[in-house]
Amino acid sequence: MTTTTANRKRGRRWPRVALAALVVAVYTFPIYLAVINVFKTADQISTEPASLPAPWTFGNVIDVFTNADSDLSATLLRTVFLTVATIGGVSVVGSSLGYYMARHENRASRALLVVLLLGLAIPFQVILIPVTQVLREMGIFGTYAGLLLFNIGYYVPFAALLFSRFARSIPRELDEAAMIDGAGPIRIYFRVVLPLMHPAGASLAIFLAVWVWNDFVNPLILLGPRTGTTIMTGLYRTLGQYQVEYGPIFAFMFIATLPLLILFLLLQDRFINGLTSGATKG
Repeated sequence: MTTTTANRKRGRRWPRVALAALVVAVYTFPIYLAVINVFKTADQISTEPASLPAPWTFGNVIDVFTNADSDLSATLLRTVFLTVATIGGVSVVGSSLGYYMARHENRASRALLVVLLLGLAIPFQVILIPVTQVLREMGIFGTYAGLLLFNIGYYVPFAALLFSRFARSIPRELDEAAMIDGAGPIRIYFRVVLPLMHPAGASLAIFLAVWVWNDFVNPLILLGPRTGTTIMTGLYRTLGQYQVEYGPIFAFMFIATLPLLILFLLLQDRFINGLTSGATKG
């Protein structure tokens, strides 16, 4: 009887295992193609795209770094600067707004919450033309300062709501104890509350890094062709109009993905804690 029950359980388990394996294969096969074709010649890519490289070659990677048209080194530095600056600016503004909403239950905080929700509801395509006009009036259209200012303004609502939910899990007694010791609101925020919000900051950093790094439309429109390229616009400009070299394109995509992968591996523990802590406390 026990053996029969165990066999029935195994029989029921096999369809689920097969379905899970199929789903994994569907998701991993494009990644497999993107990685192995980095180390192939153009002839191998066109004739046998799914086979392993024979022999392995780093010519595509070298070509991407040495080709003046791709300008990959400078493009990576510009994108890293823009991503880090956006994360820093959004974290400072969003965490302060989130802390204020978490600690003050009044009309101002509720009105601020409504404004932030409206900011999340409006797609960036709707406000792109007004933003270009505002940046032109300010004299920073086509500059990295203009794109950075737009990124901070657009992503602050998400950051404020994330930090607000996390700040509610921090006991108010810590604020009161610091206040008894003579600390003011600003000092309490920087010395007591902000260090405890590192998990939420790690979650925000990963989200923003992915969004800013993969952003295509905003840099293309707000920077223009003369200011410089980010990683996604650089990939777009490596595509030829009449001829496509797949080897360098695969190499470009592979190199562009590595920084995000490294960032996630470094922050994955804090990323998970930042997503779950605010939901399980308070």
